[in-house]
Amino acid sequence: MSETKNNIENLVHALEDCDEFRRYRRIRRQMHDYPEKEKCLNEFRMKNYQLQNAAEQIDLFSESDRLMQDYGDLYGDPVTREFLAAEVAVCRIVQNVNRELIESLEFESVL
Repeated sequence: MSETKNNIENLVHALEDCDEFRRYRRIRRQMHDYPEKEKCLNEFRMKNYQLQNAAEQIDLFSESDRLMQDYGDLYGDPVTREFLAAEVAVCRIVQNVNRELIESLEFESVL
């Protein structure tokens, strides 16, 4: 195994052991106990992803408001609200890892 691959595995294990990821994993397991909530949550996540990555020019604020109106009840449910918060926390960690790598390597980027 190359040294780089080994270091990546160590980073993955460190991320898996952090409190945020353990929280995410715990609430993700809880979501499986509520198939209807999980289905609705996954629909919301897919539509939100598509909205954030739309190729065509859209009014992001209007579309985001519409999405929140359609799926606003998700935030009223404690299990789905905790899942979304845990997912965001893990995503922020991954974003920070990516940012640190790019900055440390002096990789040219337009970000």
